Amino acid sequence: MDKTLLKISGILALVVGIICCITIVGAIAGVPLIIGGLKMKEFSEMSDADLLRNKEPLLVWSIVFLFLCTVSGVLSLIYYLNMENPNMFKGGTSNSSKYQDLEKLNQLYKDKAISKEEYEKEKDRILNS
Repeated sequence: MDKTLLKISGILALVVGIICCITIVGAIAGVPLIIGGLKMKEFSEMSDADLLRNKEPLLVWSIVFLFLCTVSGVLSLIYYLNMENPNMFKGGTSNSSKYQDLEKLNQLYKDKAISKEEYEKEKDRILNS
């Protein structure tokens, strides 16, 4: 899984946390943001299997970020939801687009732009996706 959203979320939280720590009162929000930003960096470096095992802390930090740094929270929640259901944010292939793809593929085969083997392989990929 691409962990770019986690990296961006962590960097943004770190930057906002450092800026908040300029003042004593801001440090109340800044310190948790810095800790959470470092935690997001850790999450982004984990393997997919380790990250799935640590999805609860990821959700907790995402919720904390929602209150302290909304953009970071939204980004990490999007990643979390995408982790739960990888097809949620991918425009799933509808039957009509499959038929359109098959028609295009058939036309390429009729025009002899692709071989029979390529046609069969691509047709199987489209039908099984």
